[in-house]
Amino acid sequence: MKNLLEQINKKFTKKQIVTSSVILGVLVVGGVTAGVVTHNNNVHAQQVAQKAKVEADKKAKAKQLAEEKEIAQEKEVAQLLETASKNPSDATIKSAKEAITKLTDETVKAKDTNQLKTIEGRLVLIKAAQTALKDYQAHATDSNKQKVAQNAINAIKDKTDEKVKADLQKAFDSANKQAQEAAKAEQAKVAQAQSSAQVKASNETASSGQSQATSSETGSVTTNQQGTSTGGSQGNNYSANTQTNQGNQGSPSTPATPSTPNTNTGGTSQGGSTNNNSGTNNTPAPTPVTHTYQGWVKNGAGVVVASQVFNSHSEASSWAVNWANAHINELFVDGIPGNVGWDQLS
Repeated sequence: MKNLLEQINKKFTKKQIVTSSVILGVLVVGGVTAGVVTHNNNVHAQQVAQKAKVEADKKAKAKQLAEEKEIAQEKEVAQLLETASKNPSDATIKSAKEAITKLTDETVKAKDTNQLKTIEGRLVLIKAAQTALKDYQAHATDSNKQKVAQNAINAIKDKTDEKVKADLQKAFDSANKQAQEAAKAEQAKVAQAQSSAQVKASNETASSGQSQATSSETGSVTTNQQGTSTGGSQGNNYSANTQTNQGNQGSPSTPATPSTPNTNTGGTSQGGSTNNNSGTNNTPAPTPVTHTYQGWVKNGAGVVVASQVFNSHSEASSWAVNWANAHINELFVDGIPGNVGWDQLS
């Protein structure tokens, strides 16, 4: 600047120098101002660029965090799905479903949702088999419930559920075996009751026949006691008649005194005369007694489910046994078999 002024002083007049100085001052000031503006512009540009870089870094970092969070969430869902698959239950499925809702990748979310639906379907089949099995265990003699339970177990086909299916089948086989044993025991019991009833009926029939024979024989003896007695006993084996007629046995031809009555307990006897009864039986025939019997069938709870009245206990017993055989499955209550029998009403 100093050199420039010296040159100006040498070449220009004072007036020119003043004018040149003014111009030079303007130029200098203008240059300085322009430099300041340029500097300010550069600083602003740098600030904008720096701010943009900060924003870009924030976005990149946020994106990275979101991706890392999504990856962690996908891993959590995968673990929960694996747990639910190995052990399908309401709790494990619920946990997996809640985790899936937090995923942001729609493709992964749809894939995991479909996998969870498959697990839910398996759980439905397992629950159906468990319910049917429990119902069959409570009604082991019901063939329809038996069929429903077996079909429900057979419907479980996923290889992952093979152990659950095997456990259910084992429980079903155990219940089925118990039902068969209970049915056999009940059949044996009914058969034994029927056999006992038949034996009892046979014994009572034989006893009734013997009683009738004894009654017939007694009537014949009574007739002999009250029949004609001429000069002595006519085959009467009763001791009362024999003792009374001992005096007549030695003298069958000796006539009895007409005025003296015979002391024969069977009736009045005069020597050589016919007994006034003339062999007629004055004892009235016994009136037959009629009885009524009620056969009944009870279920395992002790409740009478069927009954009928008969004229003999053998008929009542046979009816009860036959009815029980025809309705044996209906008599079980909680695994307890029914019972049969009869009562005399009159």
